[in-house]
Amino acid sequence: MIFFLKFWIFIQKIIIVTTLVGSVLFPKNGILRVGFDIDDTILFSRDVFLNLPEDKQNPTDWGWINSHDEDFSLIMYPTVDLVHFFKENGHEVFFITARQGPKGEVLAKFLTEELGFTIKVNKNLFFSPKERINGTRYTTKQRIMKRLRLDLFYGDADTDMIAALKAGVHPVRIVRHRESIMSYGANYFGNTIDKVSPKNPFSLEDLNIFYSSNVGIFGESIYPIFWKGPE
Repeated sequence: MIFFLKFWIFIQKIIIVTTLVGSVLFPKNGILRVGFDIDDTILFSRDVFLNLPEDKQNPTDWGWINSHDEDFSLIMYPTVDLVHFFKENGHEVFFITARQGPKGEVLAKFLTEELGFTIKVNKNLFFSPKERINGTRYTTKQRIMKRLRLDLFYGDADTDMIAALKAGVHPVRIVRHRESIMSYGANYFGNTIDKVSPKNPFSLEDLNIFYSSNVGIFGESIYPIFWKGPE
């Protein structure tokens, strides 16, 4: 009798563990959980940063930035079309930005109006500022990616690729518009507009080789979008 009781308890534990694994660790069959960066991926936001008033710089007033995309930022429609593709086919979409969060609800409202579906802070829009360690700023997006159990993450920056790799998520690079690169520095494989150095060994010509092969320096996929950009 004791043997059968222990055996029954053992079976129940297996059922509980199997249920938890199926419901917590793994997404539903066939449904992807897809993440997108914001700046230079969903929004061409160069001008909102360039128009930041002097008295709101050093440190950056993120509340001002997050509440002025409507005035200065442009929607990058090829990426937004990709967002709609995932949504229309029943997949789950999230947004993770390295911006800080003050007035994040204003950014969420702007994205809701432009993308055509509800976006809420800490539900499908997350702010994940970088952290400084020994003088170098590092991404923290991998923490949110892990918590959301993402399958894919689309972004333009090296740090987006690194965060995805750290989180065990497949990284996909959105090619940043050339006007962004020339305005405030490249972020592909280091800084490609600086002189060649051990830290920045790749030139813009090198980038074209990577882009033509659709594989980046971190092993990420490269999603080629063709977007006219600002006038």
